[in-house]
Amino acid sequence: MSHVDGYVVNPVGRPVVDVEITLVRDDKVAYQTKTDKSGEFRFDHVKGQFTFRVARTEYAPAIQEIVVTDEVVTALERKRLYVILGPGACKDACSSVMTSEKEFDRAIRERTKH
Repeated sequence: MSHVDGYVVNPVGRPVVDVEITLVRDDKVAYQTKTDKSGEFRFDHVKGQFTFRVARTEYAPAIQEIVVTDEVVTALERKRLYVILGPGACKDACSSVMTSEKEFDRAIRERTKH
């Protein structure tokens, strides 16, 4: 079986602690956890197609369709998700979910320019 892990930050790149993360299949929560003090999370023994969700906090929620396989054939081959939550005023999921650390770093740099 596989795993999914990731990192959740606020719009300026600071870790978001203790936020609920779920993997949903057929409108039911299949897996659930919370971020740790570093904004990291991990699901073990995961395989299949899910809707990845980060709950609304003072920031906007995040939603992304993901497929987790044992084979390295999907865009989620590293099975690591980088999440930048949008401002809390967003009515929808205006957060970003990425699979590339390089893309994530670039997005954080863009958001924190003064």
